Amino acid sequence: MSDEAPGAAAQKLEELGLRLGPDIDYDFDKMFPKLTGWGAKGEIKQKHKLITLVEPLLRRLLRPNERVLYVAKGVQSKFSEQYFLGAWGAALINQTVFVLTNVRLLTLHSDTKGKPQHQYWMIFYNQIKKFKGTWTGTLALDLNDGLKLRFSGFRGTDRKQMPEIFQGVLDAYVTAGFNPSVTQSRENLCSHCLTVVPKDQYVCPSCGEEFWRPMQLALRSLVFPSWGDFTMRHTTVACLELFGYIVTWLMFVSFIIEALGDPARAIVVTAIFLVSLAIEHSVDAALTYHIAKKGLNAKRRPA
Repeated sequence: MSDEAPGAAAQKLEELGLRLGPDIDYDFDKMFPKLTGWGAKGEIKQKHKLITLVEPLLRRLLRPNERVLYVAKGVQSKFSEQYFLGAWGAALINQTVFVLTNVRLLTLHSDTKGKPQHQYWMIFYNQIKKFKGTWTGTLALDLNDGLKLRFSGFRGTDRKQMPEIFQGVLDAYVTAGFNPSVTQSRENLCSHCLTVVPKDQYVCPSCGEEFWRPMQLALRSLVFPSWGDFTMRHTTVACLELFGYIVTWLMFVSFIIEALGDPARAIVVTAIFLVSLAIEHSVDAALTYHIAKKGLNAKRRPA
């Protein structure tokens, strides 16, 4: 923690009986910019609850002299995922906690409450081309290597505060001449030891943890829809996919029983079913590959 006298935000937390880990250096005034007015108390409590869920992971992630400037939670928005999984399913697998520090931006896959799950990424600020809240309520994050990410679900305060913090840190990067080397703009972090796993590598060079290759997961979904999602631990979405797959088979059995007395009709029903099945397997495999490419999915822990 900093030795500076507590500011207004730290005093407000003390007043509300809210505590955060003294072993983590927080910039309270940036993290809690709204201290008065309508809804301020509830917003402070909600943000405090989110930070406490992330704290155990932050203790392992943060480097010496790294200061936490802001924490917020949103949902990555992607039309293709929303189209095939539905808005609810896509939102479920794309919950993301943002942690802005004085060194980098950390993005953490989380559950709906904000508790980190099993995928983590790191972005140095000099790898960000655009970090801006839009009029539609989304947050646009464009990176130097062409990756464009869109997030929604942030409070108005978060959409305004985060880009301002980003600009301030980026200016400090330019002044200091800080230009860290990367293998890609958004680096994958090992889910075991939290070090960087370079682009297109699926074994952690530090601890030896192994990760599934996207094609391996896609082939599982090609063989049996939802298998890849179960492997990636998207359990709720996988169960829904499995339910839909079972319904498809039950419908086929029902139609085939009705057509037993008419061989020509039975052939048509079977042909339609096989085509539908091939499409379903292929779409699920393609979607699994697309989702798996976004991060690392643990396969085998190091010995």
